This record gives sequence, C-alpha cells and structure tokens, in this order.
Amino acid sequence: MTTADEPPLPLLAGLIGWPVAQSKSPVIHGYWLARLRIDGHYIRLPVAPGKVAGALRGMVALGFAGVQATMPHKRACFDLVDRLTPAARALGAVNTVIVEADGALTGENTDLAGFLEPIADLDLAGEPVTVLGAGGAAAAVVAGAIARGARQVAIVNRSSEGIERLRRDLGDLLAGCEIIAAGWDKAQALADRSRLVVNASSLGMDGFPDLPLAVETLRDDVVVYDIVTHPHETQLLRAAAARGLRRHDGLEMLVGQAREAFRRFYRADPPIDADAELRALLLAA
Repeated sequence: MTTADEPPLPLLAGLIGWPVAQSKSPVIHGYWLARLRIDGHYIRLPVAPGKVAGALRGMVALGFAGVQATMPHKRACFDLVDRLTPAARALGAVNTVIVEADGALTGENTDLAGFLEPIADLDLAGEPVTVLGAGGAAAAVVAGAIARGARQVAIVNRSSEGIERLRRDLGDLLAGCEIIAAGWDKAQALADRSRLVVNASSLGMDGFPDLPLAVETLRDDVVVYDIVTHPHETQLLRAAAARGLRRHDGLEMLVGQAREAFRRFYRADPPIDADAELRALLLAA
C-alpha cells in the first residue's frame, strides 16, 4: 500500500528532446533500476520545440517523478520551471526537472557534476582551456574548468551572441577568469596551446558535420574531452587515441550526470560497483 508521502508505483521518469531516439539514458537508468529491483521506468519522450511547456505540465498529471532534458530544451526548461536550484540558476540551463509533492516543477542541472567526474584529478591552475560551443552544456563545461583551477577559458562559437549569453548566464562564476570569445577561425590556434580541449558543440555527432579540429598540433599533455554521445567515439577521439593523448568521451559525462537525477527520481543511490558492465552495455546499445 502506498502511504501519503510515497508516490504510486511504478516510478516514472524520462528524457525530453528533439530528436531523442539516439539517447542512451534509458540504458543507464534501466540498468540501475534492474540492479536495485526498483519498480520504475525511464522512457524517451520526443518533444518538438515549442511544445515543452505542455510536456512539462502533462507529466505532472501523468504521475512522473520528473524528466531530463537534452538538446534543444535545456534553456526552455530553465524559463518554464517554478523553482531553480542554485546550480541551475548559476549555469543558466536546466537538464533535470523534478516534480515536487505539491506539483511544482524544480529545475536542476547535473551536467556540472557529470562533466567533472572523469577529470576530478586534473589540475588546471595556470592552464588555458578551450571550449568548443556555447550551448546549454557548455555552461557546465566552462564552470567545471574554472572549478578545476582554470583562469583563462576560450569559448569558440559560430555566433558571438551565444558566447555573450553564456557570459550572462554564468555571471559571478566568471569572476577572476579571463574569457576569450572567438570564432571557428581561431579554434585551432587556441586549442593548440590549451591543457584541456572540450567539444561541447553538436559537431561530430551523427547527422552533423565533423568537428574541424586537428589533433596533430595539440600539446602532448592535452586532455581531449568530447561530450558527444552518439557516436561514443567521434573522429576527434579516434584521432586523439591514435596520438596516445588522454581522452574522455560523452558516455562518461552522461553516466556522471545521470547519478544525481536517478537519486531524485527514484529515491535511491545508483550502484557504483559495476560501472564497467554499464559502460559495456552503453557501447553495445
């Protein structure tokens, strides 16, 4: 029997995006649900641009614990929720929406924790960083680089408006950090001198053009991080591997950011003793 302070089973959550068919998030949450024997589901929800408000309000009536958001809905969710956590407010983007007991919607951002998880050992003090892209995920990447000690971050984007919006979103988080705004014509030169190079754009994703960046001239100690998840091994990461460079892929960030969302949706801690098995499932998906 369900008590007054417990949600009815099964526990429901999902992912909204456009497109969303390529997402591997259901594999992650489904794996943890099965391991913990929780009566719950996590499903993909294709939501077209302009339909996010209806989707968010509809999930309350359907009994969802919440949803995560992928491209292009992170900023729309930021504008539509009733409350924002400090992390979401600071980053100017929402990737997780929680349905509270009173039906209100709380916007959270777990991208920062997910981005930092695989580079927790990386000291960027005094080192330049290059971030390619200026969308919702880029805010977490820039904030993460600063958290690891970076005091000079170059943001490369097709439009200067995207970079300026990112500056406004991050606000005080940028205090003490020099932000270099650049177009793609400057990307190679900036990346070549950076200790950390992160692709936070859609370039390299299936269905999009390849990322126009060569690894041959990057520093020998560079860390190459591509947050694209489909494919998990982009052309950039293959080239980095061929050079023997340290690299991290989008699956690592995807799993990291999913941990806190899982806790909020299903009120349980995801198991951490079988990450290798989970990664094998993700690679096969």
